Amino acid sequence: MRYFIKKTIALLVTLLLAAFLTFLAFEVIPSDAAVANLSIDATEEEINALREAMGLNRPLMVRYGSFLLGAVTGDFGESTQYRIPVAELLADRFGVTISLALLSFVLIAGISVPFGIFATRTKTKTGEGLVAFLTQTMMAVPPFFLGMLITLLFGIVLRWFTPGGYVPAGEDFFGFLGFMIFPAIAVAVPKIGMSVRFLQSSLKEQMGADYVRTAKSKGCGKRRVLWCHVLRNAMVPVVTFLTMVMAEILAGSIVIEQVFNLSGVGRLLAVSISSRDFPVVRAIVLYTTAVVVLLNYGADLICRFLDPRIKDL
Repeated sequence: MRYFIKKTIALLVTLLLAAFLTFLAFEVIPSDAAVANLSIDATEEEINALREAMGLNRPLMVRYGSFLLGAVTGDFGESTQYRIPVAELLADRFGVTISLALLSFVLIAGISVPFGIFATRTKTKTGEGLVAFLTQTMMAVPPFFLGMLITLLFGIVLRWFTPGGYVPAGEDFFGFLGFMIFPAIAVAVPKIGMSVRFLQSSLKEQMGADYVRTAKSKGCGKRRVLWCHVLRNAMVPVVTFLTMVMAEILAGSIVIEQVFNLSGVGRLLAVSISSRDFPVVRAIVLYTTAVVVLLNYGADLICRFLDPRIKDL
């Protein structure tokens, strides 16, 4: 309980600090939201009136309080480019990014864990060499290049999907799933290679621990030792790595979204930066920070559950 309370307090403090730094960073940018919302022919009086209406003339901490309250309630203001609420704009993109992240995570976890266990139990030089070759090859292929290869082979040559033919889940769920699996594969393949290496290294380290020798001396078979004792401890670094992967994908896979023409958070961020749509950029930066912090918090709790030897900090 003490560990949980300390981690929760650290989570809240980190989120507040991240929100303040995000707010402050966009305050020092030489840009005026009132000017961005008006035409170039706007007079000084019109600009000042809009600044007053938008609350830009209020003290810094008062504006931070309003920003923090808006972040908690989901009110990030209005996009200067699309002229609609930022929350509404992001809501349309979250579904795509979250779906891509979940599909990628299922592929990574579902393949890397059994593959990592198999790689660890492989004792022959041929098997070890094959595993090393496969994982090294998977890690060496950049996701964007793999995405282009998938589009060329499965989209243009085999016609298993239509390149750029994204279908919303609300219109055709199976069509949506059939399209999203390909960008998910492009994201997952390099991460699978990394996850297998992490798990393989961690399993080998745990297999040489004293508690394994003790369990074997008491008559436990290799299979029982692996599944009941070793795997749980070996998963701690893998969980941490998978958390980083999930945070990276949820933050928006900009390149993959561009390759497959997905209207996700990453693509929206790239467009908003180029058009200086700072309300949207600020909301996405805050969202990304919150995702990373929350996932790390969850990983700490999972690691503590897997290995109770992790002490209170």
